[in-house]
Amino acid sequence: MLFKKLSGIGYIGKPIFCKGLRGISINRRFRIFPGSRIECLKFGKIFIGENVSIGHNLFIQTSSRINIGSNVNMSANVFIGSTDYSIKPYNGEPFLKQKEVERPIAIEDGVFIGYGVVILPGAYLSKGCIVGANSVVKGRFESGSIIAGSPARLIRKR
Repeated sequence: MLFKKLSGIGYIGKPIFCKGLRGISINRRFRIFPGSRIECLKFGKIFIGENVSIGHNLFIQTSSRINIGSNVNMSANVFIGSTDYSIKPYNGEPFLKQKEVERPIAIEDGVFIGYGVVILPGAYLSKGCIVGANSVVKGRFESGSIIAGSPARLIRKR
């Protein structure tokens, strides 16, 4: 078995790139459309719930944990990444030598993520949130929040 868990009937469109398959768990009735890139680095874990639809060109990368609940719908060109950096004052040291900081990401049940959204380390989208197209999400949003913008801000509640 390639994935840690892959249950039920689903769809994975080609081409797709996956790294760290043993850290990825996907439940039944999933749809992952072509062009996706899913990377579990080091000891990373990705959990995807039931009845999740992921549009074209998703990019997920983690060395910690990303939880995606059930009945989540993501449009195309979404980025979800849990790696941040501890930026020090510039002293000539290359950027990639800065300390990496991992912050888990949680996307609860019933969330809709619009086209081109970027979800940054430490983001928490509670049940039923709607994220507008091209938003940059950082921080915690309560259930039923409709958010949009860069950075994403609360527009109103459902």
